[in-house]
Amino acid sequence: MTTPADFKTLFDFYYSTFKLLYSEVQTSNEMPVEVLFEINAAFDHISRHWSYGEQEQVVAEKALSHLKRGCFDAFKLKVKQIRDEYDELKRIDTSIIDNGDFDRGMIVLFDEIRREATEARRVEGDTRPDTPAPAFDLWIRVYEKCIRFHEEFYLHKSVEWARKKHARSRWFERIDRLWVGICAGLVAGQIIPWVFRHFVR
Repeated sequence: MTTPADFKTLFDFYYSTFKLLYSEVQTSNEMPVEVLFEINAAFDHISRHWSYGEQEQVVAEKALSHLKRGCFDAFKLKVKQIRDEYDELKRIDTSIIDNGDFDRGMIVLFDEIRREATEARRVEGDTRPDTPAPAFDLWIRVYEKCIRFHEEFYLHKSVEWARKKHARSRWFERIDRLWVGICAGLVAGQIIPWVFRHFVR
């Protein structure tokens, strides 16, 4: 990510990277307020070129810093989405898919996402336009793994089958508990009178 010398370079980044991330997150979440704040701040800097006569390169650099932070927010929202999907999958018995390979692969990939997202957050503090922004490259790798998790695990063709099987198992468990309760009640109804007849005077 190079320093923008003018608005053209800035908007090349906006259309090639920022807008793609923003649009993708927007389809999966409510309107991401954090990202909107950064868009507003970037627009404010751009406007100062005409309103206050600030140099084009200066305002473009400041606007880019806000777009970078907006990208970081979009990355975090994507990770949050994947965390929610992971938690949802863990609530059903996915160990029956692909002889356990599904579970093993899902856990390994989610652990990589969580670990690498933590590292990306650790180094993202430096958003100066004249730096290579190492966090951005780290976040891109996390984002790619999030897309993979969503497609390979959350949208896996057998997940809905496992979900229905899990629901049926829960239903049978409830029936079993009901029968146990009924049987226990019947037994108690027979035993208690017998005890009173023979031991309570």
